[in-house]
Formats: sequence, C-alpha cells, structure tokens
Amino acid sequence: MIETVFSDEKNDFVWIDVINPTPEEYTELTEKYELHPAAVKDCLAPNHLPKYERIGDTAFIITRIYDLNSENGADTIQQLTNKVALFVSDEYLITIHRKEEPFITHVKEKWRNRTDLEYNSNARLLNQLLNKIIHTYDGALDLANERMDRIEKIIFKDSKDPKLIREMYIIKRRASVFKRMIFLTKTTMEQFARFSDVQDPFTQDLIDTVDSLHFQADELHENIQNLLNLHLALASHRTNEVMGVLTIVSMLFLPLTFIVGLYGMNFAYMPELQYQYSYFIVIGIMLLMFFGSLIWFKQKRWL
Repeated sequence: MIETVFSDEKNDFVWIDVINPTPEEYTELTEKYELHPAAVKDCLAPNHLPKYERIGDTAFIITRIYDLNSENGADTIQQLTNKVALFVSDEYLITIHRKEEPFITHVKEKWRNRTDLEYNSNARLLNQLLNKIIHTYDGALDLANERMDRIEKIIFKDSKDPKLIREMYIIKRRASVFKRMIFLTKTTMEQFARFSDVQDPFTQDLIDTVDSLHFQADELHENIQNLLNLHLALASHRTNEVMGVLTIVSMLFLPLTFIVGLYGMNFAYMPELQYQYSYFIVIGIMLLMFFGSLIWFKQKRWL
C-alpha cells in the first residue's frame, strides 16, 4: 500500500509511506522516483542488515527496529527485529516497511496535521523518524534487564530450577542481537551524519542516543554472561559440598567396614574370638575410631 502522508508544494517535498508493497508497487516507485534497482533489491530482502548508501542525490538507509510483538523466546535477528528502509532526497522521503509500525503512525499523524513546514523540515522529519527507530530498543533492553534482575534474585535463593539456564541463555542471545543491531545502527547513523548535507544538533543527538543504547546492550550482554557463569559456579559449589559430605561419611565408616570385613573372614583359627570380652573390645575400638575420626575432621574444618 502506497500512501502520500503529506505533500508540500511550496518546498516541493513529499513523504510517501509504503506498507508491505507488491512487486508492481515497487516497480511504480522505481520508475516514478528513479530509484536505483540495487537499492530496491535490498528493500525486497527481509533479512538485510542496517546500512547507509549515497546514490547520486538520494540517500538510502536500511534500519532494523525491535518488534514489539516478538515472542518471549525469540532470540534471532529475524524474530526480534523488523526492517524499515528509507529513501531520502531534497524532493521526497520514502519509508518502506512490511507492516504498520506504531511509531511511524504517530509521526505520520503529527506531520500530516502540520499547517506550516519549517525550514529544512525534510531533514527534521528524517531525524525524528531515525530517533523513533533507535528508541524502539529502549523497551526491549529494559525488559531484558528486568528479567535478568528477577533471575538473579532466584539464583541467590539457592533455586535448582533447570529452566533458569535456558532463560538466561535466551536473554544472552537477545542481548547479543540487540548489541549487534545497535552497533550497526550506530555505524549507519555516523555515516549518515558524515555525508548529510544538514549538520545540526539533532543529528549529533542521534549518534549520542544510539551510542548510549549500544553501551546498555553491551552491559546487558556482559552482565547476563557473568550471571550465567555465577549460576554454573554456584551449582558446581553445591555439588562439591554434597560430594564432600558423602566423602566424609564414607571415611567415617571405612575403618569400621575394614574391621567388620576382617572378622567376617572364615578362618578356622582366630584366637581372639574365644575371648569372652572380644565383642565389647571390638565395639569399643570401633566407637573410638568413629568419634576420633569425627573430632579430627572437625579440627581440620572439613565439617
């Protein structure tokens, strides 16, 4: 669907928003606005990563935004993000995306109702769209941090839930995707700022914003990795404690087992068996060895 959001005849500028275009609509746009075929081909590729190209007087920008409808278990670029392509020149802005995006709808309503357009309004419009695109990752990072904090509390409660590792792994994968996408978006914004005809504080603000988000994504990825390592370390520590207790119990009964095994042998001549107090002496020796070993283990702080 091709929609003309607004047309400013005074400044000879038009904003065209295209949602899930058909091949015929792509052809129409290519011929009407003389778009480069290679750029149009990139628009057709659903898995294309963010990039910036300057083709003649037209800037071609591909961005990826966080999909608000992605599932909790989503952990790939295709599952977590959607592509938004932009063609920008002095005469037009063309935005292309596969489905209706709330932030684009909000910007369209805002600019459709304007009665007068400011100087360089096309550049200001582009900055607003790019700013909204960058900020789609805010909620995703906040949600991932909340999930990580909840898992951290569960871990320190000595929980043995086997689902924790899987959930942490999913968060790690999501953080990795966010980190890569925001880094590529940052590179795209820097190229846009470098080659843009209009250099203003809004453009620098875009770079500062995406740089901050990249830092948050990198911190999230590092924290979830540390939390995963901590969980594995705690599980290993609990296993070592259990094995230590079992080892000490085995050591306490090992001498007793030796004595029992010794007197369980079927030798024909064992003179001490004929002594009337042998049973009590052996029991006393066994108790002495048991409690002696127990005291020694406590002195070594193994218990």
